[in-house]
Amino acid sequence: MNACGRSVDTEDGGTVGTTSSRPVREQTPAGVVETLGTAFAMLNRRPQLIFVIAVLDFLFWLGPRLPAGDITRSLADVLVRSGALPPDQRAAFQGLGEELDLLTLLASFLPSLVSALGPDTFAIPYDPVVWRLSLPAAALGGLGLFASGVLVSMAYWTLLADIVRGERFRSRRYGRAVLRNTGAMLAYLGLILLGAIGLSLVGSMVLLAATVAGLEPVVTDLLMFLFVLGAIAFYFATFFVEDAIVMSSAGPFRSVSYSLGIVRVAFWPSVRFIVAASIIQLGLPLALRVFTAHALAVPFPILSYAYIATGLMLASLLFYRERIVQVLRRQGSRELHERVEEQRP
Repeated sequence: MNACGRSVDTEDGGTVGTTSSRPVREQTPAGVVETLGTAFAMLNRRPQLIFVIAVLDFLFWLGPRLPAGDITRSLADVLVRSGALPPDQRAAFQGLGEELDLLTLLASFLPSLVSALGPDTFAIPYDPVVWRLSLPAAALGGLGLFASGVLVSMAYWTLLADIVRGERFRSRRYGRAVLRNTGAMLAYLGLILLGAIGLSLVGSMVLLAATVAGLEPVVTDLLMFLFVLGAIAFYFATFFVEDAIVMSSAGPFRSVSYSLGIVRVAFWPSVRFIVAASIIQLGLPLALRVFTAHALAVPFPILSYAYIATGLMLASLLFYRERIVQVLRRQGSRELHERVEEQRP
């Protein structure tokens, strides 16, 4: 017997070990800096992981252009006729379509340097091919490219999740996981779309009532403040949705619950990680922009961005993996408590 517990005696009078009487202490999750260091160390052992993001950016840089000008022109006409868009803002709205390249929808949920800065920012050794599509073709093509982008994004996220979990690659299991995760992401996006439509209808009704009451300026400012505040809260609360989908095979509702749970059980570490990752993702393209003026220098910022972006994705998955256990334990304790309360007379 020792101070920490009791010994286990064998038949010949010896001991084979001790069992501690103290509760086992949970391992403390790694901090933000340690998580980033582990992620980039993992990436340094597998530098080929940057291939997907780099290839997409090279495609957006050197590939054809698919401007969305026809779509935004038609939308501008509809919005102006309905009164949702002032006539003097029609030209600015239409210009957004000319700057948007539909091809970049292939990186809908992946970081992309070309998408962040715009294809026109990058010097190109030749005049790119520009495909002008009719409105139906542009709309259908945009939807198809967006769906393909979700599939490509989930395939890459699933691959990174398998590496973080240390699983061996099996094509059949991987294919099923990609399809399942793609379906979960599309369902999640559908819920967001329904919620946005509902909020827009409510906002329109509130603005209409405010106009009748003569309070439109005050209500407009209040709604704008609430919108910004809600957008920030939504961004933080759903930051780990992709991680939940690929790491926990969660559906749309459960992935939101897990993401919110991560932020709730580790609030300040989550805030620090989200802020750090967001600052890097937003500031890095601006820092690399100085290398995009010459075509021969463009590969450097593309490869550099792919390396940093992939490391951040791995770090997000590691951060999620180390904290989801706490979320599941709390949810399990809550469900057990509810069951006990239900059985009481």
